[in-house]
Parts: sequence; C-alpha cells; structure tokens
Amino acid sequence: MPERPHDGRLPAERLTELRELLRARRATRGLADGRFTPVTGGLSNLAWRVEVGDQAWFVRRGHPDAARLGVDRRSECRLLQTVSAAGLAPEVLACEPRTGVLVTRFIEGEVWRARDATCDANLRRIAGCLRGLHRLPVPAGVREVDYARQARRLAAGLPAPAPVAATLHARAARVFARFAARRFLATLCHNDLHHLNVVDDGERLWLVDWEYGGRGNPLFDVAGFLALHDLGPEPTRAFLTAYGRLQPEDLDSLDDARWLFDYVQWLWYQSRFPEAAGDEAWYVDRLAQRLLRCNN
Repeated sequence: MPERPHDGRLPAERLTELRELLRARRATRGLADGRFTPVTGGLSNLAWRVEVGDQAWFVRRGHPDAARLGVDRRSECRLLQTVSAAGLAPEVLACEPRTGVLVTRFIEGEVWRARDATCDANLRRIAGCLRGLHRLPVPAGVREVDYARQARRLAAGLPAPAPVAATLHARAARVFARFAARRFLATLCHNDLHHLNVVDDGERLWLVDWEYGGRGNPLFDVAGFLALHDLGPEPTRAFLTAYGRLQPEDLDSLDDARWLFDYVQWLWYQSRFPEAAGDEAWYVDRLAQRLLRCNN
C-alpha cells in the first residue's frame, strides 16, 4: 500500500502535478514525458527514476510538511551545489526550494544494505567520504544545523510527554548542556549517513538524500554513522582510524554525541509517525530502550 502524503493525495495524483512542474522549467522540460519508475525506500518524500533516451535521472518531490521536521529546501539546494561539484553527490540538474522538486543524475549502482556498512573495506571508504566532506569550504546560504535547537523544535510538537519521554527529555538537557561547553570548528555535514543513503557504483561511493545536511558539528556526522549502524568497538575503531580527524576531546564526547543523535532520531520518528505501527513502532521502541540503557 503506497503511503498517502499529508496533503491527502495518492502518489499517482502527485506524479501528474510533478510532470507539469517539470514541464514548466526549461532545464527539466524534456523529462516531463519520460518514463517514470517509482523509487521506494524513503520515509517522507516521493521519488522516481526518469528515463529519457539513454539517460536516467532521479526526480524527487519533497514532503509538503518537511519544514516542520527540520528541512530547509533553500539551504539544501546550496549545499548540493558544493557537494556535487566535489564529487560526493550526483550532478544536479534542478533544485527548486518552493516546490521541493529535485532532479539529479541517476547513479547506476547498488544502494548499500546494512551489512555493507560494517565491513572493513567499506568502513574505510565511507570514512574517506566523510573526511573529504568535512574538509570542504562552507558556502554562504547553507543553514546551521544545531541538534539542540532541532530537538527543542521536535519536542515542542509532541503531545504531553509520557514518563519515558519525560525521562529522555531530562537526560537530553544534561547532555546538551555538556555539549554547549565544547568548542568545535563547523563543517559541512550530511547528518543522515544511513546505508540507504549510500550508492556504490563499483568504483566510488555517492552520498544521497542531503535534506538534513548543513553547517554544524562534524562529530555528529561521525556519531550518526556509528549509531545508525549500531557499530561495536572493533568496527568503530576501524572507522575512526580511517576518518582520522578526531581530537582526544572529540573521543571523550563521542558517546554523548551518539546518544544525542539517537535522541533526535527518536523525536523525529515520534513527530513523523505519531501513531506508529509496524516497523516504525518497532524502531521507535528500540531507540527508546537504547537511550534508556545508556547512563548519561
């Protein structure tokens, strides 16, 4: 059963509108009558592979309520210009903040599975991508991603907290207070290094889905990758060694950063799926239990 977006329309109805939006722009006019094949796997947006002649493009229509979940489309477009030029993300044909339409080159490759993110060779490869990202100059117009601010925004939209939520909010306040005392050099960050956002073309890795990216603390990118894949001590050491940019004080704060990343994840899922069922409910509960087990 396809997900029904917040605006109440089914994907087929939105595809008709998307074709019209593509037809209205000179750069994308040729795609409007292409062959559209749905791309599955995303939790919020609708996406298609569009074939025109011997070329293939990725076309996304952003979720209409994305701003409430912390997405800044204008910043996303500026960020994509930089990371695509650096060879970390696919070439961008069009990025329209107002409509949420994004068109990039479709990368012919394999989307990573969970196990792909844990083998030594791939840990070195993704660490290299992250190291390159964190060395890039930060262009004007890219938003600051502040995890504490994002947490407050998401938490404010939740219903009256249950006992578990109240406990997690109190712990988060203490951990964020510790982080506020740390100084860091802001870099470009992806902020959602899930294996489903990594495409391997056999020679190089491409990072996709940059809508939560921005300028911020690179430690959260590192911690996010570790948390999303629940990496144990040995893979963590291999990844950190390959990344090679953490200072001793960063290592001291890494566990806190992993906890805060999970906490913001938990808030996001609670906001996005207030009546979660199935896989979403399982994952929300798993995050809550992991957060409660940690002694912060």
